[in-house]
Amino acid sequence: MPQQDPYETQNAISLLRQHKDYEHWFERGTKWALRDIKNTMYIASMNPTAGSFFVDPRLQRWFWILAIPFPE
Repeated sequence: MPQQDPYETQNAISLLRQHKDYEHWFERGTKWALRDIKNTMYIASMNPTAGSFFVDPRLQRWFWILAIPFPE
């Protein structure tokens, strides 16, 4: 796994990217098991006033990006 970012979210981001790239991941346990995960949909949002404003480009390439300004 890559190095964690300051918000310690790199592991989750890497797991999502791996799923989008390969449609599976390995589950640890008594033995390593390959888990196929199909027909999934991801919906995400970002708060424009708090948190990180950077999205890893390797993960972002899988998403359709829509920006809606906050209503007045």
